[in-house]
Amino acid sequence: MKKIYLLSVLLTVGLFLSAQNPVRIPSNWRNQAVPDSKNVKEGNYNSLEQTINYYVSSGKAISEVELGNTIYDLQSNASTSNRFYRYEDGHMAAAWTRGLGTSNSYSDRGTGYNYYNGTDWLPAPTTRIETVRAGWPSYAPQYDGEIIVSHHDAQGFIVNRRPERATGDWTQYILPGPAGAVDISWPRIVSTGDNNENIHMLASTWVAYEGQNRAVLYYRSQDGGATWDIQHSILPGMGSEDYIEFSGDTYAWADPKDNNLAFIVADQWHDLFIMKSTDNGENWEKTVIWEHPYPMWDINNPTPADTFYCPDGAAHITFDNNGKLHAVFGISRSIFEEGSELPSWYPFVDGVAYWNEDMPVWTNGDQLNALDPDALYESGNLIGWMQDINENGELDLIGYETANIGDYSVGASSMPQITIDENGYIYVIYTSITEGFDNGTQQYRHIWARGSGDGGQTWGDFVDLNSDILHMLDECVFPTIANRTSEDRVHFIYQLDNEPGLALRGDEDSPAENLYYYSEFDKADVVNVGTKDIEVSDFSVEQNYPNPFNGTTAVKVSLQKVSNVDLKVFDMVGRQVYSIPSKTYNAGSSMLEIDGSSLSKGIYTYTVTVNGSSVSNKMIIK
Repeated sequence: MKKIYLLSVLLTVGLFLSAQNPVRIPSNWRNQAVPDSKNVKEGNYNSLEQTINYYVSSGKAISEVELGNTIYDLQSNASTSNRFYRYEDGHMAAAWTRGLGTSNSYSDRGTGYNYYNGTDWLPAPTTRIETVRAGWPSYAPQYDGEIIVSHHDAQGFIVNRRPERATGDWTQYILPGPAGAVDISWPRIVSTGDNNENIHMLASTWVAYEGQNRAVLYYRSQDGGATWDIQHSILPGMGSEDYIEFSGDTYAWADPKDNNLAFIVADQWHDLFIMKSTDNGENWEKTVIWEHPYPMWDINNPTPADTFYCPDGAAHITFDNNGKLHAVFGISRSIFEEGSELPSWYPFVDGVAYWNEDMPVWTNGDQLNALDPDALYESGNLIGWMQDINENGELDLIGYETANIGDYSVGASSMPQITIDENGYIYVIYTSITEGFDNGTQQYRHIWARGSGDGGQTWGDFVDLNSDILHMLDECVFPTIANRTSEDRVHFIYQLDNEPGLALRGDEDSPAENLYYYSEFDKADVVNVGTKDIEVSDFSVEQNYPNPFNGTTAVKVSLQKVSNVDLKVFDMVGRQVYSIPSKTYNAGSSMLEIDGSSLSKGIYTYTVTVNGSSVSNKMIIK
């Protein structure tokens, strides 16, 4: 029977907020290992019958649009590619792997594409953009147009370009991999330059190349993808003397900042590291975030490996306004026991970790346990985990005993995405197994969000972005966050399914329609603008409370002597929108009440001036 104890609340509340400490998973669940899955490039499917969730056709949630559909349901083996872009003019483009015909291994598979023109999204696509079978699209702007790179069945990459966004014919050609490894796969692209003329691409070989079981290759074009001046390049620090193998889909680009490029590589069986270039891809610097306890471990010639905590392969990275990198990644745990055919991993190890370039790295110590979620929580690096929604001190989930959850080969909370807005506020979304939502056999995953208003030092509430009546009984996975936010909104896309797991992985659901959605959420719902009081010699100004708020909020000012005090409120473009005129206050504490009822929701700055000295702080109207 389906659990619906939250239904009465969710009928009237669109977002579920929680601020829970992690609930420790019982050891018999946490220590439950399953054989690792191999990377999927093509995929077969399970033929079990799938039930229908009638909420899918009952209407749309606020600020959501159905972009298109797919039956082919595997969008990534781990990290999600660049497939959602928001332009400075507010236009947006989305791409995903789309396939409806299950016969002949989805012979119609290719790129589903949609575009928002500032007013409306285009009608859902009815066919792929490629002329042949393709998958794993990655999108970027180029000049005034756009480029999508996807992988071919066997010949390399399919490059599609057109000179104007959302209109005109695509021009297509094949970009093969190097001799002996022509079949390159899992592309990731971004663009740089004043006109987005420079296209940068990462790819993985499907077979052994240059002494590695699989190699990650770098490509660059300086003419919008027409030609490639760098091809098949193995960057320093990523060669056969450094690593035996890279898995597919375990690397992700940061959205470039000027000519600064960066990407992250995360997997269970090698270091977690970033590569950074400040000269448009000419030279690269490597930073190891976590050093693997078993360097040069070879799955083709394996040696026993004791259990160790590690990245789960799903990671993302972004630059802030000062060029500093911020990274998020899912946590897993792995082991290779003597006599086994494949390594094993622990699907109920749970956690999303955060790191930035000002933080210590994990390269010198107990590397087996450095990424233990308990240790990461104590250090402040753990920012995502499964939520104890009913607050009974334990996680009430279906199928713990048999690890009966949807198989994505990532942790219980994973597929994280990160972006930073013009104010330096950080927004993270991820998918997480969610208590209270199941189909009687398996637990659903929802998209969750958190925010930080102080550079990652503290984080706001957990917000379930799929707790509305439309999606409360849906599997919501593969989120991709937009490269830029709007003034008060964060934008993302994701895949929605009626049943947990992947038909392509032989899970309990059979091939059926999955929907691709565009969604957004209010920054004020997740961001934490800090709670530190501001002290200045003869007076102190405390953070307004409540914050965020609607209606009224109050600012406490403590004075050492009789003083003239005034308060002004400014919007994010610097316009004064509210004020409390100057008045003489006696020594002691006074409350300055701000009436925000006439102001639009969003982020504001308030400035308190005492005898000519001023301090400012942020507040949020929700």
